[in-house]
Amino acid sequence: MHYTIVTESHEKGGFTARCVEIPGARGHGSTQGEAIARIREEIEQVRQAQNAELHSIIASVHSEIIKIEVADSA
Repeated sequence: MHYTIVTESHEKGGFTARCVEIPGARGHGSTQGEAIARIREEIEQVRQAQNAELHSIIASVHSEIIKIEVADSA
């Protein structure tokens, strides 16, 4: 998956990285690379939690996941 990351440098040093698609997901580091590495970890944790919740819902309601493809309109 692809995510949009915005990094910000701070006057007193360090960086913050935030994910546009996941509100509240942030990573902090002394370098831009460190902040990006931390936001990757944060995104992975969010994805794992979402997958666990989805599997729990599927198991409890006996539902089924079906993937479909939709063509671009352009």
